[in-house]
Amino acid sequence: MNKQIFTIGYEIPTLSNKDIDFYKDLSLMDADILLISPDSLEPRGDWVSFTQSDDGCYNVDASKTYINKMSRLRKEMQDHLSSGKNIFLLLSKEEKFRLANGVSSPKKGQHTYSTETFSNYSVLPISIGSLTSASGKHVEFAGDPIFSDFYKNFNKHLEYQLYIENSKEARIIFTGKDKAKILGAVYKVGSGHIVALPYLGYDEKKFIKYDKVKKGNFWTDEACKFGKMLIDCLLKIDQQLANVIDKTPPPEWVLDTKFSTEKETLIKNVIEKNLDDIKKIEKKNDELKQTLKNEEILKDLLFENGKPLECAVIESLKILGYEAGSYNDGELELDQVIISPEKIRFIGECEGKDDKDINITKFRQLVESLNADFARDEVDEKALGILFGNSERLKIPEERTLDFTKKCKIGAEREKIALIKTVDLFYVAKYLKENLDADFQKKCRDAIYNGLGEIVVFPEIPKNE
Repeated sequence: MNKQIFTIGYEIPTLSNKDIDFYKDLSLMDADILLISPDSLEPRGDWVSFTQSDDGCYNVDASKTYINKMSRLRKEMQDHLSSGKNIFLLLSKEEKFRLANGVSSPKKGQHTYSTETFSNYSVLPISIGSLTSASGKHVEFAGDPIFSDFYKNFNKHLEYQLYIENSKEARIIFTGKDKAKILGAVYKVGSGHIVALPYLGYDEKKFIKYDKVKKGNFWTDEACKFGKMLIDCLLKIDQQLANVIDKTPPPEWVLDTKFSTEKETLIKNVIEKNLDDIKKIEKKNDELKQTLKNEEILKDLLFENGKPLECAVIESLKILGYEAGSYNDGELELDQVIISPEKIRFIGECEGKDDKDINITKFRQLVESLNADFARDEVDEKALGILFGNSERLKIPEERTLDFTKKCKIGAEREKIALIKTVDLFYVAKYLKENLDADFQKKCRDAIYNGLGEIVVFPEIPKNE
């Protein structure tokens, strides 16, 4: 039987239809596993103030509705646990809400309310300890084998928004640097468990894309991979918790080294060293990933547009021997200001198109930028212009047939502006990045200068013998 995972306040990629709004009173009876993010458990309704100086509260109707919804969810959670099922709790920030539980007669035209404070964690059927909201990224794994795959797959996504102290009978999974600050733990409740975990974040910009054809959002491949791994981990943890024999959590005093055997201490030391080695490898990989990211920037000449394309053009121009950078003084913004070793000054503009030529609009923008730049007091001579175009940017370069519109080419000839296809720029920049060839560098710069008024044709790349 396939187990059903329901979520409240957290969308697992590929499982969006199982994300339940707790205000809608939908039954959780069909859920085998429940995942809750308490940051979604907040009141809805009107806010009222007592006087001009107070903070106010939710009005009576909104407060009663919220209390009823939380009470109903708490009952469903209790039933879920009593039947031997497990609840996963993402430890989001604790929020406290002032609720009105009554109203007196008006005094001078103003109501007086009696209030009580509710927390979004009031929904829990047990106390998991003292809660303190705090945020950070340093999460230490206590080594529980049931959660080793979860930590391995998601440690880069873990963050803490809250920590727990004075927790009784908790099986600790994650802590901060201070081991007394619990960031994740398992609590036995009835026949089931509450599994409290650090918050599991993901970048929606990377995980969600808009489909122009279907006119809607969809999960990216990266998001689907994340969602599948999370579902698999939850199912695996759920199964392993079901197989755990009830065992009293060890009291704190039993952790004293005088109660440990030599072999137990040795094994713990080896585990600690292995975890330390893993952290060092992960740190090294993070450094390598950043180096790789910098190394791959030239590829943006092949398929990017906007700011990434501008940055890739600047990097490639530096490889060709130019001084290059963007310019923004608050009034005038230029994609590239370019100076050759021969002290020839250029202004560049970039444009990428999915399935069209680079058109006259971007060309006009470049002409306006050239004139605005020349109008500056510190500029004595008008710069030359270069329009960098990346047409049909999502096609394989060999299959592209478009570049610049006819109007663009006519305008370039009239204004003596160079037109450069960023795909062509990629190949010469890639060669120069891999080869010290000052002569070829100079030939490329000459091709750009001599190509003013037309599409630049770079010299043939030398063949390595």
